[in-house]
Amino acid sequence: MITLNVFVRVKPEAREELLEIARELFDNLAKEPTFIDARINTSEDEPDLVVVYERWNETKESFIANIFPKPFYAPYLTLLDRVGINRTGYWLDERHAWDSTASLETISNKA
Repeated sequence: MITLNVFVRVKPEAREELLEIARELFDNLAKEPTFIDARINTSEDEPDLVVVYERWNETKESFIANIFPKPFYAPYLTLLDRVGINRTGYWLDERHAWDSTASLETISNKA
């Protein structure tokens, strides 16, 4: 499993347009068999910041080879080229996880 966390700086006046294109993108991504979940967040303190969190039953390499080239990424990337200020992505390995229904820590140590 891989987690991708992306921090996008966008012109504040284009934030809603980006959020709509991102929603359309994830409507398609959610249909992929290796998709687990995703969240798109905006910052209350920084109107130019959008944070995307997504988890996949993929490796970084398989995601880049199999998911990223999908044609429904094109409108999102085109919009980012037009209204984006910068974008930083982080590939994360989950080490521990909790959720509201679990009474114990989910064991996912890889260390």
